[in-house]
Amino acid sequence: MSQPSSAPGTLHLDFETRSTVPFGRSKGAVTAYQYAHHPETEVLCMSYAFGDGPVYRWDPFLTDEPFPDAVVRAIDAGWILAGHNVSFEWCIWNFLLVPRLGLPELPIEQTDDTAARAAIMALPRSLEEACKAMRLPIQKDKEGSRLMMQMAKPRKARKTEDPDAGPYWFEDEERLLRLGRYCDQDVEAERALDKVLVPMSALNRRDFLLVHAANMRGVEVDVALAQRAQGVMDVVERRYGDELSGLTGFRVTSPTEIAGIKQWMEEVHGVTVDSLDKPSVIRLLDEHPDPESAINRVLHIRQEAGKSSVAKLQRFLELAHHDGRMRENFMFHGASTGRLSGKGAQMQNLPSRGGLPWQQAERVIDLLMTYPPEAAADTIELLFGHVPEALSSCLRAHLKARRDRALYVADFSNIEGRVAAWFGDEHWKMQAFRDYDTLLLDGNGDRIPDGNDFLRKGPDLYKVTAAQILGLTPEQVDKVQRNILGKVPELALGFGGGVGAFVSMGKNFGVQMADYWPIIQAALGDEVIQAAGEHWDLFGSRSGSQIEEWLASEAVKIAWRARHPGIVRCWRDAEDCAIKALEHPGKWFPFAHGKLAFGAKRIGGVNFLIQRMPNGRRIYKAHAKLTSVKKFGRERFEVHYWGVDSITRQFVPMSTYGGDLFQSCVQGTAYDLMMAGWENVERDDFEVILSVHDELVAESHPDRSVANFEALMAELPGWAAGCPVAAAGYAADRYRKDG
Repeated sequence: MSQPSSAPGTLHLDFETRSTVPFGRSKGAVTAYQYAHHPETEVLCMSYAFGDGPVYRWDPFLTDEPFPDAVVRAIDAGWILAGHNVSFEWCIWNFLLVPRLGLPELPIEQTDDTAARAAIMALPRSLEEACKAMRLPIQKDKEGSRLMMQMAKPRKARKTEDPDAGPYWFEDEERLLRLGRYCDQDVEAERALDKVLVPMSALNRRDFLLVHAANMRGVEVDVALAQRAQGVMDVVERRYGDELSGLTGFRVTSPTEIAGIKQWMEEVHGVTVDSLDKPSVIRLLDEHPDPESAINRVLHIRQEAGKSSVAKLQRFLELAHHDGRMRENFMFHGASTGRLSGKGAQMQNLPSRGGLPWQQAERVIDLLMTYPPEAAADTIELLFGHVPEALSSCLRAHLKARRDRALYVADFSNIEGRVAAWFGDEHWKMQAFRDYDTLLLDGNGDRIPDGNDFLRKGPDLYKVTAAQILGLTPEQVDKVQRNILGKVPELALGFGGGVGAFVSMGKNFGVQMADYWPIIQAALGDEVIQAAGEHWDLFGSRSGSQIEEWLASEAVKIAWRARHPGIVRCWRDAEDCAIKALEHPGKWFPFAHGKLAFGAKRIGGVNFLIQRMPNGRRIYKAHAKLTSVKKFGRERFEVHYWGVDSITRQFVPMSTYGGDLFQSCVQGTAYDLMMAGWENVERDDFEVILSVHDELVAESHPDRSVANFEALMAELPGWAAGCPVAAAGYAADRYRKDG
């Protein structure tokens, strides 16, 4: 077999491998980077095809043939290596084959990823499911898939095997040949999918490469601290086990024995429990508030032992490579809007509210590193309360800058609220953001301190919103009022949310709107209160809600919408334009003053609704169609489509509406601003190592300016002119939740 003589094209390639370390969805699975570096990882076979040519295979376990020279020459000639989740192939090539076989390095710029391209089009990442979603006539080889899983890891030794003989593998000729055919089929499927997917745009390609570089840099883990913290957790869990044994008469000896706790609660206390997840435990504690009761204490132990510190500490230790760095922490285009999602230790799920201030967390770290586990547990509990909660507050601090570097961290301030105001052309709100961002300076040009902050030209937006509701000036709004009547409405009402969304968001902050009904009545005036009452008669009275809670929430909603006519118009325009796009494929229907548009197109035989973002990037909805539904007593069109459920990860039918469509535009634009800032800081020698929600974390020399990092992150690209973006951050040796 010789390499095709034509100009460079696409080389479709897939590896099947095995190792003694877990990978994929296995418990304790390592990253592709760790997997490829492990000395016991081996390539079982490799299938490949040049363009539309036949599929070939390299079988190092069946023949003595060297690695195919044609593949090497293709890479040298500039062929693009395409794979599904190509970062795995890239790691195997560069970290296993290059050192062992002397192959040339494969630049990431010379790869293409059909899994990433499927995600860009809001399709499943799985090769099988993506092919199904695009209605390709590819049948998954389930028998081959099972065989692959069997051959990828060592089997339990037979009774006749020498226990000291090392791992026992399935590696007979019949299985190897069958595995090879499975690998061939994956190449065929990937190639078929490649033909129907939209190529990556220049923007998507830029983002893909930035994310890959950050994933391969990784972030340094303080392994010694994690080991100390794990030792203290071992002490705490042992104590919890002893206490549970006493409370339950030895029916339960560990907080992880979920079935045992359920059985004890039902048989001894007559309480039937379906789940002991976080929300269920909170509910059960409300139902059993007596701190002297055994059931209350058992639930508290379960709650404390279930803190994320327990699982994440172990993952930090598992995922830290030999150089101490934890890599592949996030996934490119993890959400349909483009936003990244977490991988590995799931940094996106770090505790964001409550816990200890970072200054106290540093004191906990000092105690962990000073005392042995028993003494550290006792001292932490004495000074800071429950040990798991204290350790949970220290999770971020396990991530640190490497030697001779500092971490530069900045977070976009209320980015979605700012983007929404920009789209809606809400001038007063954009100016309020700009006033808040303008720091006042003294005669020497220095910032003027104001407690933990600095004096600003205007108050923060949450105070402005609360003041409007309460009929006060922003300066008169206290912290509680700011959160309850400022932050909650801003977070709950910006995308068409009503009373239900408002009440749900309020619960997250411990807010009961009924408590504020008298104040709201006095502040909002007769017209709003009368409208809320009419809405109660029409809708609220049938909702099952308490009247004052519902009326207070509805009145705030009405007042908020009256203050934001431009944003409300965006919800309606988004839905109208999406419907028109599906009625008239091939035409764009702009809204939000021309910043956004909807279109529809048939791609690979599948109808897609497409959102065009301000920078030209596209957001897709597959199998989009219009369905006639009856709402509020009239027939109307509703947009239906298929998408990946964020919880189950299944590709399922969905529907959408104006507020939801507008939210995806806002979130997508927030992501685009993040990536523009990411590119800016990289150009100035800040190396991004993490992205957590709206926050960037980079390493650079410790003498750099935080203000410069903030300014680079918030520097507007031309397409975002006028958007009131701001970022605030800090420089430190360790990562932390600031403020």
